[in-house]
Amino acid sequence: MSRNTVHIIPWYKQPWLWFILTPILAAMTVGFIMLSVSISQQRIDPPLNKEFVRDGRGYSIDESMIENARALGLSADLRLDTQTGEAVLTMKGDLPAELATLELLVKVGANQERDHVIILHRLGDLHQFNGRLTHPITARSTFILMSPENEWKIMQVARPPFEDKVLAFIP
Repeated sequence: MSRNTVHIIPWYKQPWLWFILTPILAAMTVGFIMLSVSISQQRIDPPLNKEFVRDGRGYSIDESMIENARALGLSADLRLDTQTGEAVLTMKGDLPAELATLELLVKVGANQERDHVIILHRLGDLHQFNGRLTHPITARSTFILMSPENEWKIMQVARPPFEDKVLAFIP
């Protein structure tokens, strides 16, 4: 009597199993990599600002705040002293007497981590405001001057160096 012994290999060594599982595992690996990239990319590419409004299938910029600044006849001159960190703003136009502070938003490129807000305080009854820079500005930046109630805003784009330079804000 002869016995034929069949050698059975374990399931994880079967070639057809890996032929079927390899594309599935590769797709899952690439999917998780893309998920982690998209989650980390949200920090770099922030969502749209409130000034963008839906217009049909696209988006348009809401310029009502800029129009309010034009209607009030507002303009400003900003002097930045990078050594002391002082920001001096001289306003022109129809300012309310009870306006005590203004916000100066400094947006540095697309990196939201480098953006900062400077609170400018009014000097007496004058149309001058004073504030301090919280971070040095070393790259091209968009300066947005806003009222605290978000009624109006004026924008200006500038590049360093800011010494002996006056940034003129005109709506």
